[in-house]
Amino acid sequence: MHRARAPFALPATLVAALLAVSGCSGGGENAARTPSPTPSGLVHYTPATGSAAPAASPPPTAPKECVQTAGMSVEQLTDYLKQLRSTSGNYQSKGLTLDSSGLNFTPEDIKRPCEAVTVKLAHYWVDLKKTHEANVVSGARYEYSYALIGAASHPAGPQDGRVPDTAPPGSSACRGTISVAYLGEDIPLRSLPYDLKLVDGTAPVPVTVVGDGVLSAIYVSPPHPDSC
Repeated sequence: MHRARAPFALPATLVAALLAVSGCSGGGENAARTPSPTPSGLVHYTPATGSAAPAASPPPTAPKECVQTAGMSVEQLTDYLKQLRSTSGNYQSKGLTLDSSGLNFTPEDIKRPCEAVTVKLAHYWVDLKKTHEANVVSGARYEYSYALIGAASHPAGPQDGRVPDTAPPGSSACRGTISVAYLGEDIPLRSLPYDLKLVDGTAPVPVTVVGDGVLSAIYVSPPHPDSC
């Protein structure tokens, strides 16, 4: 008669040692792949080959300097516009000019107005009459008189360019024009030039008009004043 033998039992200390050697602590392969922490407690990370660092954002563009003109008085705005320089590069050239095409607004980038500025523009007829023929001693002499054609307000800027509907009327026989850009009160006839020099040509020439708010004034002669 055979008797069943009792199973052979390993000592508990030997079982624990075998488990530690074989790595059967419950972590498996994942446990073996876990990187060792650094002394500070952080895990070293090496980015994948070819990965690019995020591009730095470009610095914001600084806004161009401009001048708030909305709250200026007539005197302040007059002084500001007289000192406003042009992009032409010519010495002392102005950013707001008056010529045969009308009002032109071309200020440089700095100190330009932040908003449109309202400028008044008046046109006058200059009627000529010859009072003395030219001779070997002196040239011809003329009398001239002024008559208002019209005056209106026009916004200039903030974009560059010619202000529409500001060109002076065309001159005709014995009749020229004076155009005045100004601020504030309208220009009385007595403020127009009293020593106007008549020229044989229709190119606009600057003239002096008396007034605190006057910005610019030009004269366009009739084509042939000698025939008047």
